[in-house]
Amino acid sequence: MANGPQIAGFSEGTSSKPVTAGGAHNFGRNYFRHHGASGDVRVHYEDLEFMGAGSGEVIRARGIANGLLCAAGGTINAAHFTGRVAAAKTVSGSLNALRATLEVAGTTPTPGGTLSALQVDSNIVTGWTKGPADSFIRVTNSGVGKLTNLLCLPVPAAKTAYLTDPFVAVHADSVVTHAIGICDTAGTKYWIHVTTDTPND
Repeated sequence: MANGPQIAGFSEGTSSKPVTAGGAHNFGRNYFRHHGASGDVRVHYEDLEFMGAGSGEVIRARGIANGLLCAAGGTINAAHFTGRVAAAKTVSGSLNALRATLEVAGTTPTPGGTLSALQVDSNIVTGWTKGPADSFIRVTNSGVGKLTNLLCLPVPAAKTAYLTDPFVAVHADSVVTHAIGICDTAGTKYWIHVTTDTPND
């Protein structure tokens, strides 16, 4: 692999000779500020158009634990996004630490495939030892102030809207048919009850 681009004497390194640090360090950091009373601004805007049968990713970030007992008392994150409200400041619109949008353009399109705004995945070797609190999604309250809602969903619709709305009422005799496993951060197992019983029947 060839060297990356040189910027002010800084090399991105190579896979065999990465740029290294021995302590707390930011390899790159930029500061920007938007003073406008209106208008959107973005620090980075990357477009990668796929014109054929090929696949790929616009951004791939990997945080690799390549030692023993890495991140003692801390965390390793491939990506960490923070949406911050500064002290004594307010937001009149919406602020998100992460926003995932699925967009389908055109008029009455039929894109095919399997589309989602967010996919969580696992890629684990055979024979691994699972920890009691391992999960697809982990939710924590890190500050003194606490969030008490796990999800914010649209206002529930009538049971007749089950084909178009993600949150609908159910009929009175709906019964539990399946369960989704969850756990707390201590590894205690719980179950969310769900049903295959159609809300509108």
